[in-house]
Amino acid sequence: MTLTNLERELLSCVEELGKGVSDCMTRLAEQEDMLAKLQKDLRASLSGLESSLQDAPSLETTEAQPEKPVRGFLRRSK
Repeated sequence: MTLTNLERELLSCVEELGKGVSDCMTRLAEQEDMLAKLQKDLRASLSGLESSLQDAPSLETTEAQPEKPVRGFLRRSK
């Protein structure tokens, strides 16, 4: 069975469309892989930051420095 020119053209368009869809799916899979890697890196970074914050001394535990006494002359306005 031979194909008409219109059928050949339609078949060519379907093949091109199939290649385009395949390329899109490949890019989508690559982007999903990159996103998963970024999420993993972000979790690791946040975990490290959280542990650093937990290990750091809190402001409440550090001793407050006593205030220095006022020195010098105080000027009074009239």
